[in-house]
Amino acid sequence: MTMFLLLATIILLPAVAALIASRARSDGAARRVALAGAAVNLLLALVPLALSRGAAVDIDAIGPAAPLLGARLRLGLDGYTVALLPLLNFLLLALLAAGPRAALDRRTVAALLATCSAILGVYCAADLALLAVAWVAALLPGERLVGRRGADDRLLRRIYRIFLIGGTAPLVLAFGAIAVLGARRGAALPFDVEELARVGVPEAWQSPLFALIAIAVLMRMAAVPFHGWLPVLLERGPLGVTVLLAEMQVGACVLVRVVMPLLPEGCAANMPIVAGLGLFSALHGSVLALTQTDLRRMLGYLVASQKGLVLLGIAAMTPLSLSGALLQSFASSIAITGVAMVVWALEARTGTADTRELGGLVARTPRMAAFFFLLVCAAIGFPGALSFVSEDLLLHGILHVHPVPSILMLGATALNGITMFRAFQRTFLGPLPRGAGSAAGVAPLLFRERAVLLSLLGLTVLLGVAPSRLLALHAPVVERVLADAGGAAAHGHAE
Repeated sequence: MTMFLLLATIILLPAVAALIASRARSDGAARRVALAGAAVNLLLALVPLALSRGAAVDIDAIGPAAPLLGARLRLGLDGYTVALLPLLNFLLLALLAAGPRAALDRRTVAALLATCSAILGVYCAADLALLAVAWVAALLPGERLVGRRGADDRLLRRIYRIFLIGGTAPLVLAFGAIAVLGARRGAALPFDVEELARVGVPEAWQSPLFALIAIAVLMRMAAVPFHGWLPVLLERGPLGVTVLLAEMQVGACVLVRVVMPLLPEGCAANMPIVAGLGLFSALHGSVLALTQTDLRRMLGYLVASQKGLVLLGIAAMTPLSLSGALLQSFASSIAITGVAMVVWALEARTGTADTRELGGLVARTPRMAAFFFLLVCAAIGFPGALSFVSEDLLLHGILHVHPVPSILMLGATALNGITMFRAFQRTFLGPLPRGAGSAAGVAPLLFRERAVLLSLLGLTVLLGVAPSRLLALHAPVVERVLADAGGAAAHGHAE
């Protein structure tokens, strides 16, 4: 019960802070409340990681039951999610500490905290009902914020509603069907993931259920053809909340912790389709990112490309590819958040993120230029960064099984590198464009911005130089997932 209370506190504390911040007397007071809540929650999130001294992590925290609903509040962590809790809280703290003050009003601060709270619920949920509630709740603060700020932007509101409905309805429907099937097979708690894995889901239902959950996950992972929301939301929407919604671990978590244990035959039959969509998304995102002039929109396609690589690695289901995909989701979140924060700071000073109106800024803001360049290097997998290790694992995991996709994956990575270096050149090098008076007096980075960006950069380098701890944490998760897939294959051959 002690561990359940700890995990419940980690999930609910940002939501409580969001409620208090939304009722604060001023935006400054709301930010102070948010910063305090995020800092305390980061310390709490480090406790499960500190307690998991061994490589194998299996935290199971059982709370109160609701027999009439056939549900039980059950939380749990494995070697993948135990490191995601402090990571997400650290990114939240970074966004709150270094984001432009003008963009962090009470409503935005409350939306950031509430979104983080719901995502933490997704990471910790070991019950389908709780997972569905958290999955839906993660999208509601952004919808409310977009509705208020984008009242005159019909495209933004329409895109977000499509994202909200398409990213939630199929998953909720699938989870409900799985619970009904589990109850028919004698599951006492038909929403409990462990109980459902014990009784099993009928094989005839697994492919349709896999398709429903895959639609929601692909929508959340911005995979083709469900990718359109991310570039639009990053370009026109609230950047901080969008950065949290773009976290690729949410979709990966559902695939690894729910879909593969409960629907092994469905995975064996349909994962090649997901792998194809992941590869196409990686290439599609990298090509479209290359053609963008707006830094925000370019970042949207770049994130979609990175998510495609993660999908490809998970769907390939080899030890190295799966390990690389989990590590890549971790590495990309750190580096992409850093790049987004530099873009956010630049836009707050110049009023634009269009590279055609920028240029020559390295002389005025050398530290901003240096952070952008170094974080870009970390995002595309330069040696010394965590993404270098993850992309190497991904490549070797796919190369021996699918040589052609591995070559295409390299092409997508190369295009992403060209895109980012072109963005750096157009934004910070060369002469200042004519008429770009707003860029002529760009203020340098503040101390809080430098401190946060340096922390993000230091974290990705530290983990890139010494990734063994993360790999050891992920190893039991990889083994379990592959054991589920192997069992499904053996069962299929036996039939």
